[in-house]
Amino acid sequence: MDDGLYRRAKLEAAVRGKQISEILGEALEQYLDERVAPGRGLGVAEETWGSITLPREQLEEIMADEDWLDS
Repeated sequence: MDDGLYRRAKLEAAVRGKQISEILGEALEQYLDERVAPGRGLGVAEETWGSITLPREQLEEIMADEDWLDS
């Protein structure tokens, strides 16, 4: 591992009051989660769940106005 990167990770661990292994584990987990192979990840609906921040009634009204729902 690059010395500069290791120092940054060590500093982050100190600031957060964690062991460096925890920081590196979190970073590796995040990296691997973002690089999910096709067919092994979540579907589009699951990945975007909760991304629309409208009240349910307003969302239902918008969806009811869409022509593609009737086909």
